[in-house]
Parts: sequence; structure tokens; C-alpha cells
Amino acid sequence: MGWFVLPSFVLYFLTFLLLIIHIPSYTSSSAVLPLCNHDDSSNLLQFKNSFAVNTSFYKHLWWRSQVSLYCSSYPKTASWNNNTDCCQWDGVTCDTTSGHVIGLDLSCSMLQGELNSNSTLFHLTHLQQLNLAYNDLSASPLSSRIGDLAALTHLNLSNSALGGDIPFTISHLSKLLSLDLSRTDMLDELGYSKLRFDPSTWNKLILNTTNLKELVLDEVNMSSIRESSLSLLMNLSSSLVSLSLRHTKLQGNFPIGILGLPNLQELTLQDNQDLKVELPKSNWSTPLRILELSVTVSSGEIPDSIGHLRSLKQLGLGSCQFDGLVPLSLWNLTQLTELGLAENTLHGEIPSLLSNLKHLTFLDLSANNFNGHIPDVFHNLTKLESLSLESNSLGGQLPPSLFYLTQLSDLSLSANNLEGPIPSNATKLSRLNILHLDRNLLNGTIPDWCFSLSSLTDIDLSNNKFVGPIGKFSTYSVLTLSLSNNKLQGSFPNSLFELQNLTDLYLSSNELSGHVDFHPFSKLKSLETLDILQ
Repeated sequence: MGWFVLPSFVLYFLTFLLLIIHIPSYTSSSAVLPLCNHDDSSNLLQFKNSFAVNTSFYKHLWWRSQVSLYCSSYPKTASWNNNTDCCQWDGVTCDTTSGHVIGLDLSCSMLQGELNSNSTLFHLTHLQQLNLAYNDLSASPLSSRIGDLAALTHLNLSNSALGGDIPFTISHLSKLLSLDLSRTDMLDELGYSKLRFDPSTWNKLILNTTNLKELVLDEVNMSSIRESSLSLLMNLSSSLVSLSLRHTKLQGNFPIGILGLPNLQELTLQDNQDLKVELPKSNWSTPLRILELSVTVSSGEIPDSIGHLRSLKQLGLGSCQFDGLVPLSLWNLTQLTELGLAENTLHGEIPSLLSNLKHLTFLDLSANNFNGHIPDVFHNLTKLESLSLESNSLGGQLPPSLFYLTQLSDLSLSANNLEGPIPSNATKLSRLNILHLDRNLLNGTIPDWCFSLSSLTDIDLSNNKFVGPIGKFSTYSVLTLSLSNNKLQGSFPNSLFELQNLTDLYLSSNELSGHVDFHPFSKLKSLETLDILQ
């Protein structure tokens, strides 16, 4: 059979038909991402209109600084309008198949108003993640309709000024992986009441949320929750990673088994002064990275088993009524970045093993009974930013390596028996903010660097045996200066009157000479406290 040759114009036509058949239709609705669900869009706009935008909620400087650590505050809902697809709105996440809103992050959005039961927020039943942190919900109670959002896996209502009883229906959120209802003390100062958990709601929530990984309830009133209810957390042994119950008014005994949960990495119980926490004395090997028990009741000696927590980065055992020696095993926790043992009755010498903790940024051993010399090991602790050894019985001279800590911002060695001079060269301390060496036996002249480091704001060298003149100030950042109860001589340096930010000045009980002329002190416009009596 011979070949049949088609005319060229027929070939061109057939090729064109094939192209039409195989080119996908990009205008087809099946190839375009779905628009936001119309009902969800309407509900979001009604939710927006139920709130005002109030920037004054962040007017307190301290509060604003706390917010900035968490997020950048701006009115996210300003981008919401009828003319755009809600899936493109700031803070909104949609399901790529259905177009339903599954995520809403309005944290730090300056919202102010009550979250009522008739809020259209509760119509968004496909929500999986909801974050309203750092807004002003005007002390409104958490609506029982929160239970309508049964698809939620992440709920963050922290620092949103909610108050009253947590509704029983929160236990309907059985898919929760993360729950954060915490708040800061600042909301107390602004007059907002706290959320409160009752035992039945707590019990049902913990029994229903079997996959919960993160539970943060700082400042929630849990005073009625007893050990038997807390023990229900053991049901989350395979999932719980982070548990924070700071300042929740817990009392009685904390279940010791929770400290040994196999996946627990963060446990914060601080500021529960009526809560008794016993540390396991054996078989304590968990992945804990943060253990914060300050201002709880522990008592006795710190067990040697603490050294088994090799993943620990933060350890806070301040004001826990511990006594005795610090176990040597603790100094082998080489991953530690923060160590707080203040306000106990620990004693003995601070060992040179301190040098093992090369990642430390914060060390507080204040208000104990430590004695002996401060070990000269700070050449190994190059990341240290804050060091407090005040109110102990430490003696000897200041270790030279201490003055080579380039990251140090806070140095407090007050109320010890330290003696000898301050090293004359400390130019490495370029970030030092706070210098407290008061109530010691230090002597010699005060070195020039104490008056010249540009970062210094708080200097207290009072109640020592310093002699000689007050040096020349070449830094103007000082807010508080205390040199009283020494043997300083000479007159007030002219540079003292150039400290325009100075609020508190203490120079009394020295041997300063000459007529006191109060006129130069009038240049110190910020001065609130002046003590120069000789």
C-alpha cells in the first residue's frame, strides 16, 4: 500500500486543531486558586467592624517593650475591604482547595472591644489557627462559643485582656496542639481581671486534648486546681513538650511524675509560693531544656540527679529554700545559658568548675552563704551578660578575668567582703550598664573607667574605703551615682554638673572639701534625689 500525501494546508489545519486540544485552559475555574469563601469574607468584615483600633493600649513604655519582643504592632485589619479577596488580607490564611479561612493571626493589631457571643468570629468553623494575642478585649469573658471552633489546633489568646471564668466548652477543642491563655503582670496594673480555671473545666480539657504539646497559662487563676487534677497531665506523657504555669496560685504538692515526662522540654512553675515541688532524686533523665521553679517551695539540698539533665539551657531555682552545697554534677550542665540560684541558703565555695559553663549569659548566685574567693575563671565565660553574686560572704580581691567580659551589662557584687583595689584597666567592659560594688572593703582610688564608660547608667560604689578625688566624667549616660560612705577627698568635679540625665546623686559621708555651692546643682535638670551632707 503506498503513502498518501496530504496537501500542506491540510497539515497546517490538523496541527492547529491538536494545539487547541492540548493547550490547558487557564481561564477555567478548575485551574485558578479558589477565591475566599463569601460567607467567611462577610464574617471577617463584621468581626473587624465590631472593634476599634486603639494605639493607646501600647502607650506604657514597659508594655510596649514587652509587645515588641513578641511581634511588631500595627492594625492588620486596615487592609481588609470588600474590594479584595480575603485570602489576600493581612493575617488571613485560606485553604487552597476550598477557600475557607483556616488561619487568623491578628496578634498585636491594636484591636479594642469586647469579644461577645454574637461575634461572627465564631462562624469561622474551619479555623485551625487563631491568634488574638496582645489586643485589648476589654476584660470581656471568653465566650462559651469558643467551643464552636472545633477544628482549632492552635489557640493563642495571650495578653488579650480577657477575664472571668474559662468556659467549659473549651474542652470541645479536642484537636488542640497548642493553647496559650497567658498574660503579663502589666495587665494587673491596667486594671484587668484574670482568667480563672475551675476543676471540672480543667479536668475535661486535659482529658479531651490528648495530643496537646504546648500549654501556657501564666497568670491564670488556678487556685482551685489540686494535685489530683494536675496529675491528669500525665495522660499527655507522649505529647506534652512545653508546660508553663507561672504565677497561677497553685498550691499543695506538684505531681513529681510530670518532671519526668519523656518528651517534656520546658517546665515553668515560678512564682507559685505555696506550691511544693520535689525534685526527683534518681532516674531523672529527660530532654528538659528549661526548668524554672523560682519562688516555689522545694527545700532540702539540690539533688545530684540535676546533673542528669544534660540538655538544660535555663535553670531557675531561686527562692526555693534550698540549702547545703551545690552538687558538683550541676557544674557539668555545659549547655546552660541561664543559671539562677538566688535567695536560698546554699553555702560553700564557688568552684572553679564554673568555667565549664561556657555558654552562660546570666548567672545569679546572690543572697546565699557562699564564701571563699570568686574563682578567676571568667576568661572562659565570654558570653556572660549579667552576673550577680551580691549578699554572700565572698572575700579576697576582684578576679582580673572579670574585667575582660566584653558582653557584660550588669555586674552586682554588693554586700560581700571583697577587698583591694578595682583594676585600673577595664576598657573591655564597653557594654556595662550597671556597676554595683557597694558594701565591701574595697580601697584605693576609683579608676577613671568608672566615670568614662559610655554605657554606664547606674554606679554604686558606696560603703567602701575608697580615697582620692572623684574623677572626671566623660560619659553622660549616668542616671544614678552613689559614692557615699567612703574617704573621698577634694572638691566636686565640674564634669559632674554635665550629667544631664542624672536622677539620683549620693556623695554624703566622705571627706570632700570646700564650700558647698548649690548653684551648679541647678544645672542637673533631671535630679530627683541629692545627698551631699558630709
